Amino acid sequence: MAWWKTFFDDDYHRIWGVLRSAEQTAAEVEGLWTLLGVQAGDRVLDAPCGYGRLSRPLAERGARITGVDQSAQLIAQAERERGDLGTDRLRYLRHDLRAPLDEEGFDVAMNVFSSIGYGTEDDDLAIFSTLARAVRPGGLVLVETAHRDLVAAGLSSGRRPGFRLPDGTLLVEDPVFDPVAGRIETCWYWSGPAGAGEKRASLRVYSATELVRLMERAGLRFRSAHAGCSPAPFRAAGTEMGGRLAILAERP
Repeated sequence: MAWWKTFFDDDYHRIWGVLRSAEQTAAEVEGLWTLLGVQAGDRVLDAPCGYGRLSRPLAERGARITGVDQSAQLIAQAERERGDLGTDRLRYLRHDLRAPLDEEGFDVAMNVFSSIGYGTEDDDLAIFSTLARAVRPGGLVLVETAHRDLVAAGLSSGRRPGFRLPDGTLLVEDPVFDPVAGRIETCWYWSGPAGAGEKRASLRVYSATELVRLMERAGLRFRSAHAGCSPAPFRAAGTEMGGRLAILAERP
């Protein structure tokens, strides 16, 4: 079974759900709203949406959000955290994005927080094709992810990434990068008050050039590159080679 079929469970929500603070999430929502030119009433596809970290605040601003994810556990968590938003403003759907959606005509589709590279390049092409078909002509598609230069720069230091979560849990990652395949084989280990555990993953990391070309193959037209979920332009400089990357494209 593909690793990502079971990776995004309740442990994922408990561990990774606190890595973004409320302030960071608010900044990302503000950045996405501005970058994508979202207005109240616009139809926005958040795919995958996870536990609704971005879906709910975007809906609270007035967008009409459809959140899609393959994880039953995360969709259930998103429903529990939807607040008093009705389904006219916020809907969740369990769906594998490698297959086309039944709905079209979205103003914006976004794929945020390194939600590609789990399988093959053909899998990612299928996901981008789903997003491209889902938006109206002239609609925007945003893909935000880590990129190959960022990963290589981080691993060159020889340090292993580690975090201390708010409850005191220590999370440590042990990644191994294959430069020929362009994949990271990685394992996260954690230990803390709620117990210990580990999760393994295999991630393809694309260069900016590769990511743009793959989106173009899906029928999208490149518009601009940005520093994560913000309107700021992406600049591959510094010790982190520009940090996280967001590619903004449109359906011709």
